[in-house]
Amino acid sequence: MAGRRPGVATASPACPAPRRLPLRWPSLVAMALLVAGVITGSGLFLAGVPGAAVPERTITVSVSTGETLTDLATRFAPGSDTGAVVAKIKELNSLENAVLVPGLPLTVPVAAEVAEGGR
Repeated sequence: MAGRRPGVATASPACPAPRRLPLRWPSLVAMALLVAGVITGSGLFLAGVPGAAVPERTITVSVSTGETLTDLATRFAPGSDTGAVVAKIKELNSLENAVLVPGLPLTVPVAAEVAEGGR
């Protein structure tokens, strides 16, 4: 007992690594569904509420000075996806580029509430 300090273990066995609980299939499936739900939900949140479909009804308008296709899309089809409305205007008018000349007549999709408000 000479040379020993009280309270200090002399021969300690090797500490085993902490035991990890095995993941079971139901918990893996639940985690995968949770992750998929979070990704889907965040995608919907970040994209905002998808805009309404491009209106089917069209009217012919005259382009004003400085007006762009985006201006026309937001004025005549509010609430719709602006990019989709711009693409539809290009398609309806066979436009290759987005350069507009003042006075140019264009066929544009128009939302019902805009068409009724203009009467």
